[in-house]
Amino acid sequence: MTSRRLIEQTYRTWSSPILLELKKREHQMAPAERQALENVLVERRLLDVGNPNGSDRRKGSANTNERPG
Repeated sequence: MTSRRLIEQTYRTWSSPILLELKKREHQMAPAERQALENVLVERRLLDVGNPNGSDRRKGSANTNERPG
């Protein structure tokens, strides 16, 4: 394992429990702090936001060639 990968793995190992503890205390945070925490949790996939399927999965800003009607 490269040293960079080892550093990343160590960071994730130590930070995940800290982030999950912050999630338990989010009611004590300001709205902007809660949003920042949620963004990090979603990015790190520590927060389950569901998995869209079917046509919902295909919707996105990149889909600009839709035909009307």
